[in-house]
Amino acid sequence: MTPPHHSQHEEYLRKSLDPITDLKNRLLKKYEDQTVEDLGGELIETSEGEVLCISNREKIDFKLKSHHKIRKSLINDFKLLPGVGEATENRLKAQGFKTMECLEQHPKFGERASIFLEKLNSKSCSQMCDLIKTRYPASHPRVLDCAGFSQDEHFIFLDIETMGLSNQPVILMGEASIEDGEIEVRQYLLRELGEEPAVLSAFTQQVTPETSFVSFNGVTFDLPYIKNRLRYHRIKYDLDRPHFDLLHYSRRFWKNQLPNCKLTTIERHFFDIERIDDVPGSHIPGYYNTYLKEKNIGPLVPIIEHNRLDIVTLALILSQMHAEI
Repeated sequence: MTPPHHSQHEEYLRKSLDPITDLKNRLLKKYEDQTVEDLGGELIETSEGEVLCISNREKIDFKLKSHHKIRKSLINDFKLLPGVGEATENRLKAQGFKTMECLEQHPKFGERASIFLEKLNSKSCSQMCDLIKTRYPASHPRVLDCAGFSQDEHFIFLDIETMGLSNQPVILMGEASIEDGEIEVRQYLLRELGEEPAVLSAFTQQVTPETSFVSFNGVTFDLPYIKNRLRYHRIKYDLDRPHFDLLHYSRRFWKNQLPNCKLTTIERHFFDIERIDDVPGSHIPGYYNTYLKEKNIGPLVPIIEHNRLDIVTLALILSQMHAEI
């Protein structure tokens, strides 16, 4: 039997530690006899070698505006045409030109309206994003509307975990797609640092010409970081695709409604998600280093779960935003 004073001393030490260190120590003890294989997943082949892919699939309530609703909204906005501002739009509508179709008969703006309608009818997410960004800021709801032109299965919801803010390995690459009312999250894990090229390659294998990226600060951080690591390893791949960065839209939508626009704040407010034993992103490098040093998978467990939750929340946020625009 453990002496009472010894047990009390352990409890005192545990409580005196900060929560992040306490969590790490508990995980090290819980998983001390387990190996990477116990994390689940499967080894997949890439052009750069094998990588461990951990997959999870779950039901999700995901719905975007229909093509019909998006089209109806866009054809009434003459400001999407070059040379048309608010005053010109008001004048044209007062003259009886109510939609782009009507405007095709206009001697000056008819050709511009026809070009716009041709691109709109193509239902190309990429073309419409590029066109609308010439007239509105990238964070404008009109740009977010364009997500509705992408098929659910063509979205890649993206989040990465790294060893630092720049020029350090990506230790976990998470991405997900939606099909038939389910979201499948695929996470490519570095079992050791030398596997980074295989992790990057596994991610690029999921990218197609029809892909649209969805992220949270991914325009500024995730995607440039991935491109930098691809260059570092001399892996050539074009990742220029439509990209819906929900951080910027969140600030436009909810900055006056929420205390801040952090991902966890948004998911708590709209989806009643309360994370348990979550490890903040700033502590992930330390947790991963402990895994490497101790050969203990415990510190990997909350990193993987943190990344998975971030990705699922991205899909929920995009759906919520489309319900509001």
